Amino acid sequence: MKASFKLCCLALIILVSGSTALFGSPEVTSTDKNSLIKRTILWQGIERNYLIHLPPVDYMLASMPVIVNLHGGGGTAKGTSRLNKWRFNELADQDGFIVVYPNAIDKSWNDGRSQILKPQNKDVDDVGFIAAIIQELKAIYDVDLTKIYATGMSNGGFMTTRLLCDRADLFRGGAVVTASISKEYFPQCAPTQKVGVLVINGTADPLVPYNGGQIKVFRKTRGEILSTDDYINFWIANNDCNSDPSRTDLPDSKPYDGTTVTVSQYDCDTGNPVVLYRVNGGGHTWPGGKQYLGKRLIGVTSREFNACEVIWDFFKTLE
Repeated sequence: MKASFKLCCLALIILVSGSTALFGSPEVTSTDKNSLIKRTILWQGIERNYLIHLPPVDYMLASMPVIVNLHGGGGTAKGTSRLNKWRFNELADQDGFIVVYPNAIDKSWNDGRSQILKPQNKDVDDVGFIAAIIQELKAIYDVDLTKIYATGMSNGGFMTTRLLCDRADLFRGGAVVTASISKEYFPQCAPTQKVGVLVINGTADPLVPYNGGQIKVFRKTRGEILSTDDYINFWIANNDCNSDPSRTDLPDSKPYDGTTVTVSQYDCDTGNPVVLYRVNGGGHTWPGGKQYLGKRLIGVTSREFNACEVIWDFFKTLE
């Protein structure tokens, strides 16, 4: 009886809150991995929006983790779900968590690289916007605030870093893909507590250099960044980790893709591990996802593992 009453109330909240279902019916949940609900929120006087994927209704009767998946520069919330072939949605349906796909203003996150911001993004507080989404979800659903995670690729990866730097009190961990941190923003990164960090970077990324330096997109510089190794070393120090990792080479099960993978696991006394997936030969791509542009422009997509699965498995290890 209590469960039925809770579900009815949840459905009523959805109906009166202005949500719109995409790729499916306007029901609270759906078994369709493509099912997304669009929500709007007023932030800094601007109407912002985001998409969510909800797990089957049985999971919604208990506290649910949340993964915030941030699109890259020039991307969209909808496009991000397609990039990973809806795998996060499938995992959400399987294990019972909410996936959030926010939209940036003019498709660009304010990730701390202020020198390259478009005029319309100069004063945008995207950290606050994403935190406000979590608070709105908390008001509607039974959200487990000890299991809030962030991930993203490229601009979304740099934004994930900023969330871990600015709101370590809210985000239990993050997974950064094809990104690190800008040299401009690095001095401002001061996490208030330790967080779990997973990094997935390709050594042959033609846009975001694995060894640091200037990001270059279509011959335009997009800010100078730390190398992947320096970025990892920052989190090792922050999390009080053993600097000597255990290393594992994944089996080269897909030799045709031109990549191999080395996993470095740093054990930390605090229970906040730091893990690096070094994709040898990998490009500016989401492993296991779509090859969204030609290989000459962005490099190759590794098929040796599925990034969504690795990321969710990592988040599940965080206590």
